[in-house]
Amino acid sequence: MTLTGRWMTIVVLLGLLPVGWAADMDVGAPATVSAVSTNKPVAKKKASPGPTGLTDREPTNAVAPGDFAIVALPDTQFYTATRNGGLPEMFTAQTDWIISNRVSRHIVYVAHEGDISNDGSAVITQWRNATNAMYRLEDPARTGLPDGIPYGMAVGNHDTYGGGTAKFNQFFGTNHFAGHTYYGGHYGTNNDSHFDLFSAGGQDFIVLSLTMAAGSDAGLMRWANTVLQSNVNRRAIVVTHSLLNPAPWPTPAAWTGEGPPIFSALTNNPNLFLMLCGHRHGQGRRHEPVGDGSRQVDVVLADYQDAENGGDGFLRLMELSPANHAIRVKTFSPWTGQWSTNGDGYFTLEWR
Repeated sequence: MTLTGRWMTIVVLLGLLPVGWAADMDVGAPATVSAVSTNKPVAKKKASPGPTGLTDREPTNAVAPGDFAIVALPDTQFYTATRNGGLPEMFTAQTDWIISNRVSRHIVYVAHEGDISNDGSAVITQWRNATNAMYRLEDPARTGLPDGIPYGMAVGNHDTYGGGTAKFNQFFGTNHFAGHTYYGGHYGTNNDSHFDLFSAGGQDFIVLSLTMAAGSDAGLMRWANTVLQSNVNRRAIVVTHSLLNPAPWPTPAAWTGEGPPIFSALTNNPNLFLMLCGHRHGQGRRHEPVGDGSRQVDVVLADYQDAENGGDGFLRLMELSPANHAIRVKTFSPWTGQWSTNGDGYFTLEWR
């Protein structure tokens, strides 16, 4: 069957294209770093509400000695695919902002929450766009760090389209990260699930990036538990693509189908305190008691692809303050220069 023009577009948007079909099966070298374009996209009508309470002024807060930050990058699929008003330059604007603010904001780690691409292994151009953004974080000249800014990449469902995770592992695989001092290791023969190590604020941390629907793989869950138990003196963060559905706070966000198996398998580890996800369009969170209730794990969702222009470059800045026992969560777009000030985009989590 041959599909062309408008019918091909409709089939792709409905998700009816068989696995392996693609408009671009090109192969080649990773993207080279290029300058960020100053061209802004043509505004489009929002498909559903994105971040609200927008202002050009950052919400103020008290900063204590030892405070540091991590950045969560929600689904970038419309940026890498140049779809729904999204542009690759929005993605590079995010990582350039991280680099420019690394020192002043003490940014120590970057977590991508999955759906790096829209069409997975079917379209290599989207991975070139992704590397053009993320590889900047590795550049010693840009970052002022010999090993760059530590970062991890979670596999989303879209990253498996068109032939599994072949392209993910070509550009963000074990061979690519093996020389980085913060890289801890991986599960199995690929980098679909892996972990990183970093230290900040007088504490040591471990970040587990787990592939989409990791809870359905008993072997993977055993490995993840072993990694956390072997690093019990490190505070643990788990990043995986799907955990929560969106909900306005103070309503606790409902779990996705992928959430409970991962949560129940890993929260027996007392060092786990935070879980991050994307996938479902919107924002939401849970402050979840575990065990006898004396300990809580925060689960936080951010996915802005239904905002204007494929997400408008919004990211999550998470400021961890050990002295204040708090995590200040801020939502910001380096592309538009706007901060979200409502209760779903700007809030504080208790952290002990």
